Amino acid sequence: MTATAIAGQGACLCAAALWAVSLVWFRPLIERHGARAVNLAKCALACAMLAVTVAVAGGFGGLAAAPAHDLALVALSGIVGLALGDTALFGAVKRLGTYRTLLLQNLAPAFAAAVAWGWLGRAPQPLAALGAAVTLSGVVLVVAGRRERPDAPRPAALWGFALALGAAFSQGAGIVLAKEGMHTLGSLSAALLRLAAGVGVLLVLAVPGGTALGGAARLFTEAGDRRRTMTATVLGTYLAFIAMMFGVRNAPEAVAATLLATTPVFSLALGVATGEDRPTSRGLAGALLAVAGVAIMSAA
Repeated sequence: MTATAIAGQGACLCAAALWAVSLVWFRPLIERHGARAVNLAKCALACAMLAVTVAVAGGFGGLAAAPAHDLALVALSGIVGLALGDTALFGAVKRLGTYRTLLLQNLAPAFAAAVAWGWLGRAPQPLAALGAAVTLSGVVLVVAGRRERPDAPRPAALWGFALALGAAFSQGAGIVLAKEGMHTLGSLSAALLRLAAGVGVLLVLAVPGGTALGGAARLFTEAGDRRRTMTATVLGTYLAFIAMMFGVRNAPEAVAATLLATTPVFSLALGVATGEDRPTSRGLAGALLAVAGVAIMSAA
């Protein structure tokens, strides 16, 4: 494995860890203002930060010179993976609860591998596939070992499961589309384009009801909410998104999707470190399995 591929895998793990940390900061905001409002606010704010970063780094020239085909694929990845995928994800969480939805989200790497194989003819390497399977088994153990809150929703027929599967497919397909569109684009420029496309569709979806727009605006009216929103966005959207796009650009699709799915493992470790979670045998076994799977993928 090349040094670039190893760096890509490390970037994916870094993104997953940053998402775990940012969830702690975002959780009170989501409870007060709603998931759609928080998602819109953080994505729009991170998009503005990325635009400034790309301008300072001189990346707009690369965007202007890139072929329309590559630009379209990266933009489509933002629409599929962020706008449609996140909307389906929030709908699934509302109907199934967080942990049941996360269990189904573990299908995203399989969808990524299937899309890459069926569309591009890129079959996963056997050792990488084994590592992905071991890692996902560990993540499943970690998620299955945690309990829903008492007020969590109960399974809502097939619609909740359909939304969760749709979210997993969208995330997996979004990764493949983004990687295929980054032949001539750097990860920083691609991150801006993907996020901007996703934000554009989120804004269109938010206009009819206006609830998400109003909630997003209220996040910046109170000093406490504004500081929390800024901190969580810098960690979990701005920095994590840059790391994710670098990882997607340099690691195989299924491997990147698998490593990005390790957020529950980092959340467990964070919960244990802060005293919010008590370590269980199932959680510890899952964490060890996930680490072993990452090691196998690194050796592929």
